[in-house]
Amino acid sequence: MKNEVTISELLGLSQMEISILLKINRSQWSMYESRKRGLPVDATLLLSEMLRHVQNENDKELKKQELSTQQEAKKKETLEKLLNENDYQQQTIERKIEKIEKNRAFVVARFQLLDFLNNHTNKNEKHPELLQRMKDKAEDKAGQNDMATLITNQIKQEVLKYEAEILKNALEDLDKESLSAN
Repeated sequence: MKNEVTISELLGLSQMEISILLKINRSQWSMYESRKRGLPVDATLLLSEMLRHVQNENDKELKKQELSTQQEAKKKETLEKLLNENDYQQQTIERKIEKIEKNRAFVVARFQLLDFLNNHTNKNEKHPELLQRMKDKAEDKAGQNDMATLITNQIKQEVLKYEAEILKNALEDLDKESLSAN
Protein backbone atom coordinates (compact mmCIF):
# COMPACT_ATOMS: atom_id res chain seq x y z
CA MET A 1 0.00 0.00 0.00
CA LYS A 2 3.02 2.27 0.46
CA ASN A 3 3.60 2.45 -3.33
CA GLU A 4 0.02 3.61 -4.00
CA VAL A 5 -0.45 7.23 -4.98
CA THR A 6 -2.86 8.94 -2.63
CA ILE A 7 -5.57 11.25 -3.86
CA SER A 8 -3.79 14.13 -2.13
CA GLU A 9 -0.62 13.37 -4.12
CA LEU A 10 -2.59 12.96 -7.31
CA LEU A 11 -4.06 16.42 -6.82
CA GLY A 12 -0.75 17.87 -5.61
CA LEU A 13 -2.20 18.93 -2.26
CA SER A 14 -1.40 18.31 1.39
CA GLN A 15 -4.00 16.65 3.61
CA MET A 16 -4.60 19.98 5.28
CA GLU A 17 -5.13 21.82 1.97
CA ILE A 18 -7.54 19.24 0.60
CA SER A 19 -9.52 19.13 3.85
CA ILE A 20 -9.88 22.93 3.72
CA LEU A 21 -11.03 22.83 0.08
CA LEU A 22 -13.56 20.08 0.82
CA LYS A 23 -14.73 21.87 4.01
CA ILE A 24 -13.99 18.90 6.26
CA ASN A 25 -11.46 18.45 9.04
CA ARG A 26 -8.05 16.89 8.41
CA SER A 27 -8.76 13.75 10.43
CA GLN A 28 -11.88 13.08 8.32
CA TRP A 29 -9.74 13.30 5.18
CA SER A 30 -7.07 11.05 6.68
CA MET A 31 -9.66 8.41 7.52
CA TYR A 32 -11.15 8.70 4.01
CA GLU A 33 -7.75 8.16 2.38
CA SER A 34 -7.13 5.12 4.58
CA ARG A 35 -10.59 3.83 3.54
CA LYS A 36 -11.94 3.85 7.06
CA ARG A 37 -14.63 6.45 6.50
CA GLY A 38 -16.69 8.06 3.76
CA LEU A 39 -17.03 11.75 2.90
CA PRO A 40 -20.09 14.00 3.07
CA VAL A 41 -21.98 14.22 -0.23
CA ASP A 42 -20.88 17.81 -0.99
CA ALA A 43 -17.24 16.90 -0.37
CA THR A 44 -17.54 13.76 -2.52
CA LEU A 45 -19.03 15.74 -5.44
CA LEU A 46 -16.34 18.43 -5.24
CA LEU A 47 -13.58 15.82 -4.99
CA SER A 48 -15.03 14.01 -8.01
CA GLU A 49 -15.01 17.23 -10.05
CA MET A 50 -11.45 18.03 -8.98
CA LEU A 51 -10.22 14.55 -9.95
CA ARG A 52 -12.05 14.68 -13.30
CA HIS A 53 -10.47 18.05 -14.09
CA VAL A 54 -6.96 16.88 -13.19
CA GLN A 55 -7.44 13.72 -15.27
CA ASN A 56 -8.68 15.75 -18.26
CA GLU A 57 -5.65 18.01 -17.98
CA ASN A 58 -3.37 14.96 -17.80
CA ASP A 59 -5.08 13.53 -20.89
CA LYS A 60 -4.61 16.87 -22.67
CA GLU A 61 -0.91 16.85 -21.74
CA LEU A 62 -0.52 13.31 -23.08
CA LYS A 63 -2.27 14.32 -26.29
CA LYS A 64 0.06 17.34 -26.57
CA GLN A 65 3.05 15.05 -26.15
CA GLU A 66 1.70 12.64 -28.79
CA LEU A 67 1.01 15.55 -31.13
CA SER A 68 4.48 16.92 -30.48
CA THR A 69 6.00 13.52 -31.30
CA GLN A 70 3.94 13.32 -34.49
CA GLN A 71 4.96 16.85 -35.44
CA GLU A 72 8.62 16.02 -34.85
CA ALA A 73 8.30 12.94 -37.06
CA LYS A 74 6.60 15.02 -39.77
CA LYS A 75 9.26 17.72 -39.47
CA LYS A 76 12.03 15.13 -39.77
CA GLU A 77 10.34 13.57 -42.80
CA THR A 78 9.98 17.00 -44.42
CA LEU A 79 13.62 17.91 -43.73
CA GLU A 80 14.80 14.58 -45.17
CA LYS A 81 12.69 15.11 -48.32
CA LEU A 82 14.09 18.61 -48.72
CA LEU A 83 17.63 17.30 -48.26
CA ASN A 84 17.06 14.61 -50.91
CA GLU A 85 15.62 17.20 -53.30
CA ASN A 86 18.58 19.48 -52.59
CA ASP A 87 20.99 16.63 -53.37
CA TYR A 88 19.21 15.96 -56.66
CA GLN A 89 19.35 19.66 -57.59
CA GLN A 90 23.06 19.79 -56.72
CA GLN A 91 23.75 16.83 -58.99
CA THR A 92 21.73 18.42 -61.78
CA ILE A 93 23.50 21.78 -61.48
CA GLU A 94 26.88 20.02 -61.34
CA ARG A 95 26.11 18.30 -64.66
CA LYS A 96 25.03 21.64 -66.17
CA ILE A 97 28.26 23.31 -65.03
CA GLU A 98 30.36 20.46 -66.43
CA LYS A 99 28.51 20.67 -69.74
CA ILE A 100 28.97 24.46 -69.94
CA GLU A 101 32.68 24.16 -69.13
CA LYS A 102 33.10 21.39 -71.71
CA ASN A 103 31.30 23.47 -74.36
CA ARG A 104 33.38 26.55 -73.46
CA ALA A 105 36.56 24.50 -73.90
CA PHE A 106 35.19 23.33 -77.27
CA VAL A 107 34.56 26.93 -78.32
CA VAL A 108 38.03 28.09 -77.28
CA ALA A 109 39.64 25.19 -79.15
CA ARG A 110 37.50 25.87 -82.22
CA PHE A 111 38.43 29.57 -82.30
CA GLN A 112 42.11 28.72 -81.83
CA LEU A 113 41.92 26.26 -84.72
CA LEU A 114 40.12 28.81 -86.91
CA ASP A 115 42.80 31.35 -86.10
CA PHE A 116 45.48 28.86 -87.04
CA LEU A 117 43.74 27.87 -90.28
CA ASN A 118 43.18 31.51 -91.29
CA ASN A 119 46.78 32.53 -90.60
CA HIS A 120 48.80 29.46 -91.56
CA THR A 121 47.25 27.99 -94.68
CA ASN A 122 47.51 29.02 -98.26
CA LYS A 123 44.56 30.58 -100.00
CA ASN A 124 44.33 27.50 -102.18
CA GLU A 125 44.13 25.18 -99.16
CA LYS A 126 41.47 27.19 -97.34
CA HIS A 127 37.89 26.02 -97.46
CA PRO A 128 35.88 29.21 -96.87
CA GLU A 129 32.50 27.47 -96.52
CA LEU A 130 33.86 24.97 -93.98
CA LEU A 131 35.65 27.70 -92.05
CA GLN A 132 32.48 29.82 -91.97
CA ARG A 133 30.38 26.86 -90.69
CA MET A 134 33.01 26.16 -88.04
CA LYS A 135 32.96 29.81 -86.99
CA ASP A 136 29.14 29.94 -86.91
CA LYS A 137 28.96 26.79 -84.79
CA ALA A 138 31.59 28.14 -82.38
CA GLU A 139 29.75 31.46 -82.05
CA ASP A 140 26.44 29.68 -81.51
CA LYS A 141 27.92 27.49 -78.74
CA ALA A 142 29.67 30.52 -77.23
CA GLY A 143 26.31 32.33 -77.02
CA GLN A 144 24.62 29.37 -75.36
CA ASN A 145 27.46 28.80 -72.87
CA ASP A 146 28.52 32.31 -71.99
CA MET A 147 30.22 33.31 -68.76
CA ALA A 148 26.99 34.73 -67.30
CA THR A 149 25.29 31.32 -67.60
CA LEU A 150 28.28 29.63 -65.99
CA ILE A 151 28.42 32.11 -63.11
CA THR A 152 24.66 31.88 -62.56
CA ASN A 153 24.88 28.11 -62.26
CA GLN A 154 27.92 28.30 -59.99
CA ILE A 155 26.04 30.67 -57.67
CA LYS A 156 23.04 28.31 -57.67
CA GLN A 157 25.42 25.50 -56.74
CA GLU A 158 26.81 27.47 -53.80
CA VAL A 159 23.31 28.35 -52.60
CA LEU A 160 22.31 24.68 -52.76
CA LYS A 161 25.39 23.69 -50.74
CA TYR A 162 24.52 26.30 -48.11
CA GLU A 163 20.89 25.12 -48.06
CA ALA A 164 22.09 21.52 -47.57
CA GLU A 165 24.12 22.60 -44.54
CA ILE A 166 21.09 24.36 -43.05
CA LEU A 167 18.94 21.26 -43.59
CA LYS A 168 21.58 18.95 -42.09
CA ASN A 169 21.91 21.22 -39.05
CA ALA A 170 18.14 21.30 -38.62
CA LEU A 171 18.02 17.49 -38.73
CA GLU A 172 20.85 17.25 -36.18
CA ASP A 173 19.09 19.73 -33.89
CA LEU A 174 15.85 17.77 -34.19
CA ASP A 175 17.66 14.53 -33.31
CA LYS A 176 19.31 16.20 -30.30
CA GLU A 177 15.94 17.55 -29.12
CA SER A 178 14.27 14.15 -29.39
CA LEU A 179 17.15 12.50 -27.51
CA SER A 180 17.01 15.05 -24.70
CA ALA A 181 13.21 14.72 -24.49
CA ASN A 182 13.55 10.98 -23.99
